[in-house]
Amino acid sequence: FAPQICDIWKAMSKEEQIAATDEELVRIAELKEMKKATTHSVALNAFHDARASLASVQSQLESLHNRTGLEMLLLGVRSDTQAVSCPQVWTSGDVVDEFFQLTNKMSISDYAVKFECYCLSGIQGTAKTYKTKLMALKSKTSKLITEKLHEAVAPRSVSKMFYTNFDAHITENFGVVVVNWPLPHFVAPGSI
Repeated sequence: FAPQICDIWKAMSKEEQIAATDEELVRIAELKEMKKATTHSVALNAFHDARASLASVQSQLESLHNRTGLEMLLLGVRSDTQAVSCPQVWTSGDVVDEFFQLTNKMSISDYAVKFECYCLSGIQGTAKTYKTKLMALKSKTSKLITEKLHEAVAPRSVSKMFYTNFDAHITENFGVVVVNWPLPHFVAPGSI
């Protein structure tokens, strides 16, 4: 079958060959572009893609190093426990390894493993969640204190809560005294 196709192809003019393949070449180009931008659902495909892409980048970086003398470091670690790759490390030369060891007191490989652990652990998300919750709690507490102050001085009104010089601003003017404040110092919740 292949020899027959070859004979037909050879008998065609250049224009006929282009016309016969034009649609398929466009379709193949579209598939290649789509493949570049889509997320992989299969861990093995992602592994092969990462390996091939990193090899390509490494080759380009090696060429750049050879042309310019630039020293470089490339790290690649997984951020999903379902991924099957291991930490990838590439350096342009021994000087990068020596510098990293000297300044960080660990090898680049050890650093890559620690970086991967950090990416897999979710610690950064936990820290952000904690900080967000703490800020929300401080804001809620501040609003509650201001609300209770407004209730205590009613029917008069207070423009804002004064934590610094509370006695001069609030106690002297409105007769409000703070009793059983839970912290050692009387400060705004945002300052805690």
